[in-house]
Amino acid sequence: MSDRTSPTFQSYDLRKGLANDGEWQADGVGSKVGDSTKSKNLNIDKRAHTYEEDNFTRFTDWDSANADPNAASRKYSLITKMIAEFLGDFTFVFIGTMQAVVVTGSSSESIVADNIVHAALAHGFTIFILVAALGHISGGHFNPAVSWAVCAAGKMPIYHLPFYWFAQLLGGFCGSLYSVLIMTQKQLDSSYAGATLLNPDNKWWEGMMSEAVVTYFLCHTILLTAADTDTNVLAPLAIGLTLSIDILATGSITGASMNPARSLGPNIVGQIFLDSNSIPAHFWSYHYIYWAGPLMGASVAVILYKLFEAREGRLLR
Repeated sequence: MSDRTSPTFQSYDLRKGLANDGEWQADGVGSKVGDSTKSKNLNIDKRAHTYEEDNFTRFTDWDSANADPNAASRKYSLITKMIAEFLGDFTFVFIGTMQAVVVTGSSSESIVADNIVHAALAHGFTIFILVAALGHISGGHFNPAVSWAVCAAGKMPIYHLPFYWFAQLLGGFCGSLYSVLIMTQKQLDSSYAGATLLNPDNKWWEGMMSEAVVTYFLCHTILLTAADTDTNVLAPLAIGLTLSIDILATGSITGASMNPARSLGPNIVGQIFLDSNSIPAHFWSYHYIYWAGPLMGASVAVILYKLFEAREGRLLR
């Protein structure tokens, strides 16, 4: 087979190809074929090195400035990421609080939306929009349990974790606080300021296991669709749908918080602004399940991810 045959179907010798390329150019201008000099060999070496280096960069360095001139502009500081997490939790908790009161009658009596489907759709659509809008800045966690899972999976520096948690908890508190400004006292009392509470008919361990399993589902989805790859454009939809079905599954037991920031802010605001006669006796009694359950579920998701599912570095192949 001729040296000039297309390299598509045979092993291509880069150095030989460049040398032949020089001969073909020489044929076209009447130069001697095969006139090899030290300077020509040096030139071929440099060209080969440049060709190999350029192609290595082209095919392996997707995120470098060489591959994408705008890549540098997409790098955000930790402060910017904290602001994104704050805004995300502010929005999420505000909507989670406001969706509970859907109608105010002429008699100023509020009607509380106890329909779980209503809550599932409101929270699912909200997180879908937030992840799509802010995910490229901070990762779109908006949840201390999710940040813990992403960090434990090795997808975020450990020192970012306390800053993320601070921004998330503050955002949740401010979102709940803002809802107080636009709700009447009756609306606030009837919805318990948006607090997530354990069903009185359920035991504490049932509530904790409920929060753990639905948070596992959520973190598992996030690790596989968003944290493990940055090319899955359906990740926000998958995360939003997972949140919705989690609320449909366990909303009647714990409110399906899955998020300490979603639970802490409304509890603090409720303690301050609710009428003393409206605060349930167990308002704080089982609040710990909204921390222990989600962190437990997130940890299980990380363990399974690291063992079986990670694209790189999994322990069992």
